[in-house]
Amino acid sequence: MSQATAVRPAPAHALWHGSWAPPEAEDGARIARLPALQRMLLTTDGTVTTALAMIAGEPVGVRMVSQEVVALAEDDGELALWAGANVLHRRVLLHGAESGTPLLYGASRIVAHRLPRPAREALVAGGVAIGLVLREHEIETFRAPLSVGVMPASDAAAAHLGPGLMCTRTYAICSQGRPLMIVHEEFPAAGFGARR
Repeated sequence: MSQATAVRPAPAHALWHGSWAPPEAEDGARIARLPALQRMLLTTDGTVTTALAMIAGEPVGVRMVSQEVVALAEDDGELALWAGANVLHRRVLLHGAESGTPLLYGASRIVAHRLPRPAREALVAGGVAIGLVLREHEIETFRAPLSVGVMPASDAAAAHLGPGLMCTRTYAICSQGRPLMIVHEEFPAAGFGARR
C-alpha cells in the first residue's frame, strides 16, 4: 500500500540560517518559491554532484566546455593572487551520464599550484567533477559562499541548459586558510523534471 505525503507550499519569505543566505530579502523570497530540490542544491555547503546523481537517477558525467591557463592581468583578491599569477579557467557541463540530460553549467577559476599534483592532474584531465576530485584525493576543504540567487541564464549557461531562470551560486573553495578556487554554478530554477 502506497503512502501519500502532504507537501506544504513554500512560504513567500524564509528565515535563513548559516552563511548561504541570499543578500536581499527579495532574493530570499524568490528562492523560497523554488522547488524543494532546487532550494537544497542552491544552499548546500557541499558538492552538488552526488545530489544531482540521486535526483537524476543516474551517474553524473562531466563534459568539458573549455579549459585554459590564464595569466592574471591584475591582482585577484578572491583568489589571493598577485597580477601575473597563472589561473586555470575551467567550464563544464554536468549531465546525466546515461541519458545525456544537461543538469548544471559550472565555471571555475582554479589556483592549480595549490593542489597536490594528482588532484591537479585529475582536474586538468577534465572527466571528473571538482567536488569528487577533492574527495577522492582527501583534500579537506571549506566552501565560503560569495553569492546565491535566481536570475536569467547567462549566455554560457543558456547555450547548454536553454533560456529561462537559473539558480546561481558562486563560492570559494578554501583549504588550509587559502582559496583553491572560485566556482560559479547555474542550474534550472524550474526543476530538472521540467527539462525531460
